[in-house]
Amino acid sequence: MHLIFKLSGLLCLALMGVNAQGVQYPCPLSDLACHDVIDSSQCIEQLVLEHNAPITKAALVKCVEYDGAASKLPGATKLCRCSGCHTQPINDEITQLFPPPCS
Repeated sequence: MHLIFKLSGLLCLALMGVNAQGVQYPCPLSDLACHDVIDSSQCIEQLVLEHNAPITKAALVKCVEYDGAASKLPGATKLCRCSGCHTQPINDEITQLFPPPCS
């Protein structure tokens, strides 16, 4: 199931790159931690955009720590390193809760 999310996430990123017209996407795709953050889009969006639960560090970390994750880094580190991998409202929330420097 995570493979489907990974493939759809990469497809979305590719399409966004086509429409960006030379604007560099602020998500370091060479970092496996960022793939975990992208793969967790639905969980993160439910917290930040749909307000299904309070937006807390613990709730966001739970979104990016799962079996079969690409990176073994702690969730807080993944979110801090990959704070540009979503839409602006989500990126702003992640940056506010997980500011650099990253551990």
